[in-house]
Amino acid sequence: TSGPRIQPRFFGGWELPKDLCSDPAMVSKAYAIGVPMGADLPGKSSSSPSFLVSAAADAGSADFPGMPLQQLQVIKGWYDDNGDHQQRVITVAGDANNGATVNLDTCAPQGEGFAQLCSVWQDPEFDAEQRAGYYLRAVENPSCRYSAWQCLELPESERPADCDSAQVPKLIQERAWSSPIWYTPS
Repeated sequence: TSGPRIQPRFFGGWELPKDLCSDPAMVSKAYAIGVPMGADLPGKSSSSPSFLVSAAADAGSADFPGMPLQQLQVIKGWYDDNGDHQQRVITVAGDANNGATVNLDTCAPQGEGFAQLCSVWQDPEFDAEQRAGYYLRAVENPSCRYSAWQCLELPESERPADCDSAQVPKLIQERAWSSPIWYTPS
């Protein structure tokens, strides 16, 4: 992760049920019929594999509450016919435009997010003859960067010029990544 204790889970398989997220035995079934993140998904079908993507937000503590999740993304990478690396980012759960933001005068988060997200996604552009790698990225709602917090802790007269510089980002979206699942044609 980039810092918070987000808990991602990522599985790939040929027969993952679409309703797997609502199954109380989701994880054990995913292990039984699929492969976990970090594994190779060997080719055995010309149909598209499906992926279970799931993440729980960092709960945080009473003094430092966690930030809700905004979205789950699957990142697919492959090499095209010219040998050039290609990549596609697909939002598969949550909402990238959920309206969540931050009050920069106080660093207070505003807007809704998710404590958990889960989905079963199937690659609509799957090519059974092409090697590919897939990984999960869980993205939190925006929050203040550490430097924005530091600026707010200083009296205005003591703040360095960077505190008001448009060149210094004030927001960040923390995230977690899974290990990839590699698809190899049979």
